[in-house]
Amino acid sequence: MNTRSKILICDPSPKSEMMLLTILESNDYEVEKAMDGHEVLDKAKSLNYDLVLVASDMSGIDGFQVCRLLKESERTRHIPAMLLSELPDQAARTNAIEAGADEYIPKPFNRVELLTRVVTLLRIKHLHDRLERLIEEKEAEKKKLAEKNNELKILSEIARIVISIKDQRKVLTEILNNIRDAFKVYGCCLVIHKDGDWILDTCSSNMAQEEFVQTILPARPIYDFVSHSEKSIIINSTKEDDRFPDACSVLNQMNVFTMLCSPVFIRGRLIGVLQVYNKADKSEFTSNDLAVLMTLCGQVALAIENLQLFNKLSDFNKNLQEQIAAATHALVDLKNFNESILQNISSGLITTDISGKILFANHACTTILEYSESDLLDRHMNNIFGHEAAAAMMKPVLDQDNMPVSAESRVLTKNKRDIYLGFTTTVRYDADHRMLGYIVSLRDITQIREMRQTIMRMDRLASSGVLTSAIAHEIRNPLAGIKTMAQALEKEMKADDHRMEYVQRIIKQINRLNELLKAFFTYARPVRPEKKQCDFRLIVKEIKELIKSRCETDKISIVELYDPFLPNVFIDENQIQQVMINLMVNALDAMGKGGKLTIEALLTRRSLPPKFHDERDVIEIRVSDTGKGVPREQLKSIFDAFYTTKPNGIGLGLSIVYRIVEEHGGEILVDSVEKKGTTFTVLLPLHETVESIPAGESVM
Repeated sequence: MNTRSKILICDPSPKSEMMLLTILESNDYEVEKAMDGHEVLDKAKSLNYDLVLVASDMSGIDGFQVCRLLKESERTRHIPAMLLSELPDQAARTNAIEAGADEYIPKPFNRVELLTRVVTLLRIKHLHDRLERLIEEKEAEKKKLAEKNNELKILSEIARIVISIKDQRKVLTEILNNIRDAFKVYGCCLVIHKDGDWILDTCSSNMAQEEFVQTILPARPIYDFVSHSEKSIIINSTKEDDRFPDACSVLNQMNVFTMLCSPVFIRGRLIGVLQVYNKADKSEFTSNDLAVLMTLCGQVALAIENLQLFNKLSDFNKNLQEQIAAATHALVDLKNFNESILQNISSGLITTDISGKILFANHACTTILEYSESDLLDRHMNNIFGHEAAAAMMKPVLDQDNMPVSAESRVLTKNKRDIYLGFTTTVRYDADHRMLGYIVSLRDITQIREMRQTIMRMDRLASSGVLTSAIAHEIRNPLAGIKTMAQALEKEMKADDHRMEYVQRIIKQINRLNELLKAFFTYARPVRPEKKQCDFRLIVKEIKELIKSRCETDKISIVELYDPFLPNVFIDENQIQQVMINLMVNALDAMGKGGKLTIEALLTRRSLPPKFHDERDVIEIRVSDTGKGVPREQLKSIFDAFYTTKPNGIGLGLSIVYRIVEEHGGEILVDSVEKKGTTFTVLLPLHETVESIPAGESVM
């Protein structure tokens, strides 16, 4: 039965604590609160929690000390710890790592990022607990199997002693035949005592078994005497012996004239009587005959015991083989189960030898790196991740509790796609604690980084938008007054007044400032899109007419590539036209004289913010140029307000483009290679979607 994950939280901020409770409980987690660091430690030791989430600024014992004490305690070090902090990001992250926190999130935190990390930690915790239980169960089975194997060794040694014995009945018959021949008697038999009665077990081969059976009933008093006295007996005349008159009389009539009877013991317990009768030469039995028979009884007992041990060994061996087969099957099942877990966990997993040659890679790893399993196996880490990333992965970083510390690295996939990996590395050891290689756990954090950057950009845009709106509003009113006065002066002056030119210049510059203010207001308070079904190709066609003359002058060709099944898209035609004009003019500016401007549009399925994991039908628009490109360090700021590389630019064009695309529920991306060109990718939902998160809004 599935149980709810249990999470312990402690945050001195009521607002932050309430937000944590709301987010976690709405996702079906069982949440308990602690008042301070002391209560966190007490509860973690006494109750079973799946995750501890603490703030760094708790009273008494702060969050860093709580994480350190949790990891130092044998009873709580297995519980994942996540730290929240309002301290500067890098400093707090470093302190959190040193304190042993498994995850760190800065305040204010984002709901998606928080839940992603909570789910990851809980999944790792649950898999760890499940593997621990399986290992304990299999260790117990292994111990039991070792005990059985030890018993098999002992019984196998006994089997070596009786290795020549195959069939109990045949061996005993041969023994009795030899006794018969040694005493030169008519017959020899072994009678055993079972369930209060005497039963014929084996007889010499010269007589039919029915013949011996007939003698048992009358001879019972003699067998009882031997059993009770535990002594051998000689009867040299059944006709004249007065110790057992009735029994001897019957035996005499059955042609049994003389006989020897001796008890057979196994480990001090009487099991039967060995009997010989009627010497062939009709002579009497002597005391020497009795002594020999007693010695032979010991051999018979040894043979019987060996046969019993052999049979027991055979049965045990059969049972043991069945147990070994069952245990082997269970171990194979466990191996398949463990491999199934490793193959199906969301994190990639790689094992290597000491040199860095890859020995194992799970399915998640092949998906992340876009390699097949055969492409990865037996190849060196350097060939897959590059020298710098491979060197980082093969140098495990441990905290003070010898727990692996996560790190990040940028790598290229097989398809030359640039991604960011989060990874932890641990050392592999054999049973003698000799180093065998490394275990690298990795996951693709590219989308998480993009989400973080998107949220940060939205915050910056919102902040700069508010500031821009306020400044523009304060400037517009005085500017209107100045323009009014200048126009009044223009009307009062004569046409030939030399000051007329000054007034006209003032009015021209005021008009220029008004256009700038319009751009400010467009950026600060974007008009809500009035969406309708539009043909994107017609929008591009209109823009081409506007820039046709410049393209001919600058010798720039325009290439259009459209999906043959490209449908109409639900957009505000004027706003998307503004987006395309801005991107295409920027492309012309970047190319200067000569080049190629490529416009592409196709129907695809992609995930869009704010729910990056939900794929939907989108129109993917690419605007590519063959210009000088944008340096990588400038790409992260390219959509920021007032950021420009043009001498006369104000830095609002791409910011407005970003806001328009955002208002349409879409996303804009940029990729650039210096001296080769730049590509802007605009993703717009094909149909009406839920409203995107307003810029600047974040989860507190």
